[in-house]
Amino acid sequence: MTDRLIINARVILASGIQPGGVLVRDGRVASVFNSADTPSGLSSKDIVDLKDEYLAPGMIDIHIHGSAGVDIQTTDVDGLAKLSKYLLGEGVTGYFPTLTPTDDARYRRSLDVIQAYAASQTGARAGARILGVHFEGPFLSRQRCGALHADQFRTYDGDPRSLALFLGRNAIGARLMTLAPEVGGGVDLSHDLLSSGARVFIGHTQADAQTLDLAFEAGARHITHYPNGLDPIHHRQPGAALWGLVRQGASLDCIADLHHVDPMMLQLMYGSKGAGRMALISDAIMPAGLGDGEFEVWGDRIKVLNGRTSLGEGPASGSLAGSVITMRQAVKNIVSIGIPLHEAVHMASLVPAQVAGIDRDYGSIEPGKRADLIAFDEEYRMQGQWGIDE
Repeated sequence: MTDRLIINARVILASGIQPGGVLVRDGRVASVFNSADTPSGLSSKDIVDLKDEYLAPGMIDIHIHGSAGVDIQTTDVDGLAKLSKYLLGEGVTGYFPTLTPTDDARYRRSLDVIQAYAASQTGARAGARILGVHFEGPFLSRQRCGALHADQFRTYDGDPRSLALFLGRNAIGARLMTLAPEVGGGVDLSHDLLSSGARVFIGHTQADAQTLDLAFEAGARHITHYPNGLDPIHHRQPGAALWGLVRQGASLDCIADLHHVDPMMLQLMYGSKGAGRMALISDAIMPAGLGDGEFEVWGDRIKVLNGRTSLGEGPASGSLAGSVITMRQAVKNIVSIGIPLHEAVHMASLVPAQVAGIDRDYGSIEPGKRADLIAFDEEYRMQGQWGIDE
């Protein structure tokens, strides 16, 4: 039995911030205590004194295409090891490699690499955990393709066997799929994916409110990178942007880099959904962490200038193309617009875990959950990570 006692921390819980600490036993949270009830009896080598820094659940990125020079769809096992270590250094303890529409052969190659890395992720390969895979498409609207390649989009033929590539075995963990419910067979697709154990998100869509309600009843209850990839709000033609704000039970995620979404829109989203139904994602691409410059991503030239990405050529030149933000930066940005720190952390940890269906083990500091923990200071600089290699 391995114990670790983390003391003198400001522990970020779902309900607020509590001075105290956490007792970890065999890689899971054994207890959360306040300062007056600090346990005793452990040796000094098993005690971590945070000296009043913040202790938080590790952040979970459910939508990420790459970072640190690594593109998830073209990399190898060593590349995923590099990416995972980079993410852990940014406070992300778990993530979902996110695949954009491509052909079956490239999908299989990416999935094989992800599975091989996940199977080897111990010891020297310790880094952010791969918790599953997110398919952003290929069942999306050609009218809302954004930076994705519409020539790889598909419709659903109604045969669940055609989903075998996306569902596969559970060796990689949970499966997420973003789809547009108005594409051919989209509502049936939502039902069949949910029946097979996948989580269904809505995105890159022009669906009307009636179609969205049908998709909701079929199991699609979360919106990807809201409101990007959706038609703007129209007062006589409600689509996914308006539906997502008012539909009870629907949740959403967003890219809080202050380029994809204006701060006022973030405040509207928070006011409508609250912290419990608003998740943070990075939607980061390969250049994240590399600074400004021009890069080739998914066969396109993408410019990065002052933290903003844009397509460098073609008919969509100038359009946003993923982000170069980190989850740590997203939390900092959300706090800067007036959202309490514990709620911002909640949006980056427990809400992503809930919408991905993995909150039984991840996303918050509670007895029985995995002790994937991070510490940071007042400037959001990382001070430590625990639990990843245990």
